[in-house]
Order: sequence, then structure tokens, then C-alpha cells
Amino acid sequence: MLNYIHPHSGLIIYTQSERTLDPLHSFYMEYPNVLDKDNNEYVINPELLFQIRHPDMSNMIAKMGESNFFSLHRVFLSYYEASTILRDFWNHYVGDRIIIKDKEIDIKHIEELVTAYKVPIFNSQTLNKATHILNQKKKRSMEIDPFQEYLWATQMSELLQFYDLSPFSKPYLMTRSIFESSYIFKGAMMKKEISVVLYEWANIYSYKQADFIKRISNILETIKSDIVRNQDRYDKLSKTPEINQLVYWLDKQIHSNNHYKQCFFGVFNASDLLGAYSRHGSSQINGIKGINKVEDLSCKDIITSWRDDHLLPSDEQFMKLFKLWYFTTSYLLINWIRLPHFTNETSD
Repeated sequence: MLNYIHPHSGLIIYTQSERTLDPLHSFYMEYPNVLDKDNNEYVINPELLFQIRHPDMSNMIAKMGESNFFSLHRVFLSYYEASTILRDFWNHYVGDRIIIKDKEIDIKHIEELVTAYKVPIFNSQTLNKATHILNQKKKRSMEIDPFQEYLWATQMSELLQFYDLSPFSKPYLMTRSIFESSYIFKGAMMKKEISVVLYEWANIYSYKQADFIKRISNILETIKSDIVRNQDRYDKLSKTPEINQLVYWLDKQIHSNNHYKQCFFGVFNASDLLGAYSRHGSSQINGIKGINKVEDLSCKDIITSWRDDHLLPSDEQFMKLFKLWYFTTSYLLINWIRLPHFTNETSD
């Protein structure tokens, strides 16, 4: 079955005369340029129509309703946002000048990198500007529903079947490159874990957002459980075993008490330190005796001083921890996607 777009339906993005994501023309979705050619001149288009390609697009709204149509489009937009974030990270921070590609890396080295380099989070603001849909040429303001979006990210095939809609086609791809957007999008169609990880990643836009720890830890745990279930399969199918070993080693360091677990889930789960900002609130919240003013502490020493000496990390120390979590998760995620999650079969 062929995927196609409906000319008068989609997700409206108010660009406010600013560039958002790059133009996209892929098997799964369409996103035009912010500039439209008019009378041999380029003019700014303040509204862009993001559209999904699907065999039943002509009657999708009639079957699932406007709210689900809106949420499904936002999930696909999150896939594109996430792929752009990962590409930006790869192009700016993963190179011979910083990291040797495809080689095992110690988190200790990553800690040195985040101290030496600025590591901003790429955020196109596109998801924030996607608040309306176009339904048969009529604009409709919609309420963003993160819970509904999460259901679509985790149960897309089942929900499409429930609404009597065809599954998304899965094309044969000539390349398995993470820089090929259709490869990443196909991965999201083929595997729930890829879908939910991309959705979570697209919604990390700041080190200071309230759910930063929740989203980072969800990604790390999803990847860990996937490795436990599928490592034998990956080792059997992989043509690049060095990537497998890179992923396994980085995952082990994050979750092992002998390595850096203290700096990751040792903090993520520490309700005695973070209270409700942590992943649960089961422990009594400890008091503090002051703010840590010691400079050039390692991440492990920052956390040890916080726990044992009751010295709250300074803003700079917190930022060092945030950057370690973000950089490590980025590097793990982008290489985890490179594993042989699926064969390159065509759709039925």
C-alpha cells in the first residue's frame, strides 16, 4: 500500500517568520520550507503544514477524531525533532576532535568533555508551535494531550487497528544510516521501544525542565531492558560488532555499582536528596548544611558531598551533572539506534 498526504489536512505549525525544522520530504511525512516562491521572489510563510503520509489519510479524521489526529501528528513531529536533535549532537560533538566514532568510551572521558565543551540542547521550538490542525481547509485550535501522545507512541499499531485504519507501510531502504530520516522513522514504526525513546528525546528541551530526570531515566531503562532481551540477536545480526560493544559497555557503566551508577540512578532514585523531583518520594528528604563551594569536583565527589556532608551542589555543579546525563544518554541513544533492530523487509 502506498502512503499519501491529504492536501487539506495536517498539523499547522506557526513559524512566526522563523525557521523551525529543516524542510522534509520522506516516505512517512512532509514538511515544507518556511520560504515560498511567489512571483519569482521568496516570501516568508508564517504557517507551515506538517503532514503524515498514510494509506487512509483521506478518512483518518472521520475514523479517529480530531484529538487523536492531532496527537498522532505531534508524535510523528516528535520523531522528526528527535532525529534532528541526534543529528545535531552527532555533527557537533561526535568527531575525531572529541570522540572517536565507534570506539568504546569511558564515562570518565565524557565527564572531561562536558567540562571542556559547551553542550547546549538543540530545540527548534517546533513542537511548541504545533497547536492547530487543518481539517478540510478549516483551522482548529487543539489542546495538547501528552498522555494521549504517549499512548500513540507506545501503541500505534494497536490503535490504528482499533480505529479500522491500515498500518503504516514499511519501505525497503537502501541505507541503514542514522542520518537517513526514513530509517529512523521506520524504526519507530517497527519497534515500540524506538518510538517511545524518540518521543521522550524530542521532549527534552532544557536542563531545567521539571521532567528532565524522568525522561532521561526512562530512555536509559528502556535501552537497558532492550539490550537484556535482544543482545544475542544483535550479536548474531550485526555487521558492526564494535558498535554493539560500545553500546553494551556504556550501558554497563551507567547501571553498574562498580562504575557510574551513583551518578545516574543513584541520583535519579534519591528521594532523600531530590524529594519529588526524583523518580519517587519514598524516603524522607534530607536537610542541607549549605551549598558546596568547592571548585573542580568530579561528578562522583559532588554527589558524595551532597549525600554524606549534606552540601547542596552549586548551580555550576548541577549543570555539570545535567550535562553528563544528557551527553552520555545522547551518545548511548544514537548508537543504540544503530543496532540491527529490524531487517530491511518491504511492507505487505
